[in-house]
Amino acid sequence: MKPCKRIEIVIEETLTRRMAQMLEAQGTPGYTLIPRASGQGDRGARRADDPTGTLTNAVFIIATDDDAVAERIVENVRPLLERSGGICLVSEALWVRH
Repeated sequence: MKPCKRIEIVIEETLTRRMAQMLEAQGTPGYTLIPRASGQGDRGARRADDPTGTLTNAVFIIATDDDAVAERIVENVRPLLERSGGICLVSEALWVRH
């Protein structure tokens, strides 16, 4: 196992394309996208069954062992979260490489 940063970003589903482009521009080695996430936050309820996607969230999960990449992702996601809401969590994890 190898130490890494685990970054989880929850944003409006309508912003997933913009987020994916930003992640790729920051040198992100890859990500997992979980669409149609629902929950409750400071901006109210988010529903996974909303046909327009405006009340639906998506979750990006990123693992990187490059601290500089992690910092760039966090700094570049911050303005998007300030405008649109959402959350970004960064934690230490162990990467099971295959």
